[in-house]
Order: sequence, then C-alpha cells, then structure tokens
Amino acid sequence: MGILIRGASLGGERRDILIEQDRITRIAPSIGGAFPAGLLAIEAEGLAAVPSLANAHAHSAMTLLRGVAEDMELMPWLTGAIWPVEARMTDEDVYWGTRLAAVEMARSGTTVCNDMYLHPEALARAARDSGLRFVLSYALIDGLDEAVGAAQRAACAAFFERLPDCGPLSRFHLAAHSVYATTAESIRLLARQARERGLLFHVHLAETRAEDEGCRARTGLSPAAYLDSLGALGPWTVAAHCLWLDERDFDLLGERGVAIAHNPVSNMKLASGPAFDYEAARRRGLRVLLGTDGAASNNSLDLFADMKIAGLLQKQHYGDSRRFPVREILEAASARGHEVFGTGGGRIVEGAAADLLLVDLDRASMVPCHDLEANLVYSGSGAVVDTTICAGKALMLHRKVEGEAEVFAEARSRAARLSRRT
Repeated sequence: MGILIRGASLGGERRDILIEQDRITRIAPSIGGAFPAGLLAIEAEGLAAVPSLANAHAHSAMTLLRGVAEDMELMPWLTGAIWPVEARMTDEDVYWGTRLAAVEMARSGTTVCNDMYLHPEALARAARDSGLRFVLSYALIDGLDEAVGAAQRAACAAFFERLPDCGPLSRFHLAAHSVYATTAESIRLLARQARERGLLFHVHLAETRAEDEGCRARTGLSPAAYLDSLGALGPWTVAAHCLWLDERDFDLLGERGVAIAHNPVSNMKLASGPAFDYEAARRRGLRVLLGTDGAASNNSLDLFADMKIAGLLQKQHYGDSRRFPVREILEAASARGHEVFGTGGGRIVEGAAADLLLVDLDRASMVPCHDLEANLVYSGSGAVVDTTICAGKALMLHRKVEGEAEVFAEARSRAARLSRRT
C-alpha cells in the first residue's frame, strides 16, 4: 500500500510525491514506473502540498461540551459549569467526544494532538480508532486534596504497568492539571517519572491572575518558580497558556528549555489575561507551539483560526505589526509541534513522516496566491484543506472522511444526554 500524489504544487513547483508505508520516499517532477497493487493515486493539479498542523494543547472530548457555558471567566466556568458535567461523563462519552474531535481536526488539517483529559482507557481506544497521532496524557487533578492525590498517584502507577493499546501512532505521557488543582507530591512524582521514562509532562501554567496571586500567597513563589521547585520544568515540559509571567519567569522557562503551548482564542474568550508575550519567549529561545484548547472554550478545533488570531493579537496588543511573522506562526502551528512531539513530520522532504495536507488553491479565499504562507495564516481556514494524510494514510480524501456520520450521530446523542442533566 502507498500513495502517489501527482502534480501537486510544492514550493511553487509541480511535483509528484510518493509515499510508501508511513514515509515520503520520493519527490520528483514526475514519478513513473510500476507500482504495487492497492496504491492510491491522487491527482493534485490545483492543490498545494504543505505540512500538516500540530495542535499543542487540547481537551479533545470536550467537543461534547461545545457551547454549554458561554460568557464566563475561567474559574466560574470550570467549577460551576464544566467540572460538574465532566464528573458525569462516562468512558463512552469520552470515546465518542474524542472521535468527534479527531474528525474535526482531520477536516481542518491537524494530524497530531497533544491531549489532556479523563478516562484514559477510553482515550486509548479513541486514539487507536481515529488514525490521528495523539499525544495522550494520564492526568492528575486532585483539588489539592492529599488523600485524593495519593489515590490518584497509585492509580497512575498501576495504569503504566498495564498500558492499554492506543495504536502505533499514539503514546501515553503524564500531566498535572495545574498548581491550583494538583498537589505538590503529585507534581513531584509526575515530573520525576517524566524524566526517568523519557515522557512529556503537560501542565496548565500561569493562565489567570487568580492562579498567579493564589500561588504566590500559598507558596511565596510564582507558578513557574513553584513548578521549578518541584522539579517539574525541563525540555520535556509542555506548559499551556503562560500569560502571567514576569521577566524572571521567562528567564527560568528559557533556562529549563520548556515548550510553551499558546492558545490565543481560548485565552481571549475566557478573558484569562494579557496577550501572551511572544517576543519575550522568542528572545529566550523558547519553543512556542500553537493550540486550540478544548472545544468548550474555543469553540473550534480548526487551528487555522488560531493561527490568524495569534498573529493579529500580537500585532494589535503590542502595537507592532512586525510581531509574530507569518512564517513563525506556521512554524508554531506545524514544524515545531511535530518536532516537540517526535512525529518525524513537519516537513515535506524525502525520508520524513508522511503527514501532509493538500490545500485547494481554487478556493475563493486562496485566490490570488502571491504568498501561500500568508494565505494559509490570514485568509485560509480548515475548509481549504482538500486532503489530510497522517502517517501515510488519507484520513480525509477530497473532503470526505470515512465513518464520520456514525461519529456525528453518537456525539449528538451523548451531548444531548449530558445537556439534559445540567
């Protein structure tokens, strides 16, 4: 099995792209010869080949909660609206919510998602069945209750002794919800396990003023410094949000080599704080990635929208049109995420993982195409993606996703049940 893409625009030139197994094996003006039975040939005239997107921070199963709580600040939104519904979610709810997220992301060009959610066995099944690359997290959230934290730590240890099958493309890592919802001992354990096992550690960091002030009052340290005191900052840490950081915090994150998952749409919608200071991060060599956050706070998983907002927010908030240039936005949404999450993708070159998109240049928003990268960031959307290929498999081919009708039906049914009980 394999895929032969014929006549795509790649770097402004017509190219054929041969994919065998999960790798790009040849790129040439024309590729001929005998091919194995079952080879999928895609005629790509009028389509541009570009690397796929990487969603650096999401809670995928929250697709079932899209629109359940609007016009609220983060903590009332979490404690009064979201967490009570999540407490009633079953394994099957999480499975179908994650499957729905996978369809939405495949339709809008994302092939890898760094996810943090509950019901890990359901996440494993959904990841395996979706065909996407999921960076899954076993997450601890104990409400700073030491007894609950101890039970969760024991459950986490047991889970990693009997890891469920999440398919060949996905892997379980570790996560703490935040400094305000996860005990110090749990954070210490997760960080130590991440270092020792070569896993990522995923955490919400400095998302709101209340988090910052509460952490300083409780510990005498900023959230970033507190995490560092627990051994939880390193090149294996993916910290989401990072809005309430001072210069010392940025220095610390830079020294530790942390990756930051920027979520501009969710941050703006929940009025979580000031605009993320991209230039402060860039000056320190920090790896900035782009995420959607969950569909309950975005409310979309279309990373194209987040690319545009990320650029506009930096320029408007800081009064500098040069901030967050187009090519750096694309790097944050694609190549850098693939690098941090270890997919082998993010580039269309021979030998790279076959994670790529075919983008329709005949969509009205893509005409004319003076600058493809600018079009992708500022006039494109998930709707311009014609075909999404992940690890050598076409998850969406000419805007068709196999099995999506069943996913939609199950998701609607489960969301309706959860809504009736709110």
